[in-house]
Formats: sequence, structure tokens, C-alpha cells
Amino acid sequence: FIPVISIDIPSGLHTDTGEVLGTAIRARYTLCLGLWKLGLLQEQALDYVGKTELIDFDIPEVDIQAVLGKMPEIQRITFPKALSVLGSPGGIPSKFPSFSLFSRSLITHKYKEGSLLLICGSQRYAGAAILTALGARASGVGMLSIAVPESLKFLLISHLPEAIVIGCPETNTGVITKLVLPNNMDINKFDAIACGPGLTTEVNSVIYQVLESKIPLLMDADALNILANILGLSLLTNRQVPSILTPHLGEFRRLFINISEDRIASVQTAAKETGAIILLKGARTVISNSKGKTWVNPESTSALARGGSGDILTGLLGGLITKVAYYNISLEDMVTTAVWWHSQAAILAANERRELGVDGITLANYLTQVICK
Repeated sequence: FIPVISIDIPSGLHTDTGEVLGTAIRARYTLCLGLWKLGLLQEQALDYVGKTELIDFDIPEVDIQAVLGKMPEIQRITFPKALSVLGSPGGIPSKFPSFSLFSRSLITHKYKEGSLLLICGSQRYAGAAILTALGARASGVGMLSIAVPESLKFLLISHLPEAIVIGCPETNTGVITKLVLPNNMDINKFDAIACGPGLTTEVNSVIYQVLESKIPLLMDADALNILANILGLSLLTNRQVPSILTPHLGEFRRLFINISEDRIASVQTAAKETGAIILLKGARTVISNSKGKTWVNPESTSALARGGSGDILTGLLGGLITKVAYYNISLEDMVTTAVWWHSQAAILAANERRELGVDGITLANYLTQVICK
């Protein structure tokens, strides 16, 4: 075949949305000139743009600001190199953390490496609890506590003997009815909470409990469905501490009904409306905070299109956000780092194992290799 190279953007694609305007060129490579075009970062353009690269010819920032009014705040995640900013070809340095054993202080201890409370799992979705916990383990979190239905307690202990596993009251069908912590535990003494995978949509009271907490909260899967269908977004917007939502497209549509084909703009709007950091999963994962600063992961793999991938990400990200204060790294940097490591672990696993889809346990194991590089 003849390789096709497009200059700036493949002909026929909308510059901002990536929409195909009738007929479009399918390029193997796209060489973007000067400034990144939003359309290149949209999922619907992926089949047409191929591998993208920015050709920097030193457009002065003063000229960019004269046209746009300010420098764009949309960034492509890269690691460990500097972030490449749309509109700023040189990029800006960003401090990405390295949590390999050798980078830790010799006098650190388990509480300085973060304390995370996971709330996940049900009899029907016991695997989700295990995978979420394995993702958290890969983050290097110092103290991991896992709240599950009482009937799953010993199953979780068998997979993660180092964790504190909290058995909670459950229904006849194995769903948590209430979050009950041991007497010496205060929910607000954890550094972060991550909840949702495998809970089912019957745990309204549990989600209400965590929304009232005074610590950073990560919500995924069924926690998002309960928020969308039962509790409403007002409980989220009233929180005075950071919240992170990690929906896939279906969950995102349930949460935010009026969304456009422009994923980036939709995520930015959702983040501003809720005050939360929104992480929309997909082939081009988009992250935005309430101030409109946005990141796009330019590298992913279809190997993540397998059940359990999102559970691993929830655990990994939950573990990383417990470290924000101790490592003096911004919450947004932790979120982008988790997304990058997650995708890179899947790419590495798929390439080495020659697999079309990477299972959750393998993904968790490869996370360690990526993190400790």
C-alpha cells in the first residue's frame, strides 16, 4: 500500500470536532503545523489521522495571544517529557512523580505513603473489588483499607493479605447496605476515598455517606450511576473538597444529558458545572478541571477494551491521590499520571504478550513495570 501523509489535518475533517465532512482522507501520519488542532484529539478522528506529530516552526507566543486572547490550556499528556501544550509548541515543564522504591525517602513510613479507603464489590461483582484493590496496590499506597460486603471479606484477604478488609452489612443478594467502619476508624482520617466498581445501584446510602466526607473523593462506575439517576449532581457541587469523576461515555451521558459531539468541550463544561475533575475514559481520554485546564492522552490501545480495565484505573488513581500532600504534587498531575501509566502498561503488556485484550491482573502487574522504570 502507499502510505498517506496529511499536512496539518487530513482533508475532510472538521478542524475542531474531528467530524468527517462528507468524505475524508485516511492518513497514516498527520504532521500538524505550528499549533495542535482540536480535531486531531477527538475520538471520531482516530481512524483518519494515524500517528500525529507537531511540526514546530516557532510561532511567537505574543502572536498566538493576539489572535486567541490567551494561551490555550489544553495539553497532551506525555511522560516523562514536558507536557506538549496546544498553542505552545515548546511545551511547559511538568513534575511527574516517580514512586519507584529507590525514589522514596529512607525515613518514610506507611502513613506518609497515603491511606486509601476503597468501597467496592458485591457478590455478583466480586472481581471488581479484587481488581480495584490490585490497582491501588500498584500505586504504592502505604495503607489500603477495602470495604466490601461481609461475605467477600475472606476472599479479599486471600488476594491482598496486607490490606485492612472491612466487612459491611449486606442484603440477601450480597450488596452493601451501609458503610460501617471499625470503632477506631474515622472516614475523614483517610487521605482519600475511591468508590463505585461492582457496588450495583442499590447502595444509595453508602454513596450519600461518602459525599458528606471531608476528604478527596473518586467516584466511578455504579457510584456515578447512583449520582446520575438517584442522588443528583447538587450533592457533588456542594462538596468543599476535591471530587474526581471517571466515567466512560455511557456514564458521562447519564450524568450530563446535554453534551455535544465535541468530547473536549463537553468535559470542560461538565467540570465547570460540578467543580470536579472529570476524566472521560476512551481511546482519547480527556481530563478537565473546573478552571477549564484540560489534558488529552494521545496514546492508548484497544487492549484496554476489556472488562476490568476501568477498575484497575480507579484503584491506581485512588492510591495516587492519597500522595498529593506528602509529595507536594498537584491533584491534576496525579490524575494525568495515572492515566498515562495505565495506558502505557496496557501497551507494554499487549506488545510483549501478543494479546488483543489485556486482562486486569496482567494489567496490574505491568503497572509496576511502568511505574518503576
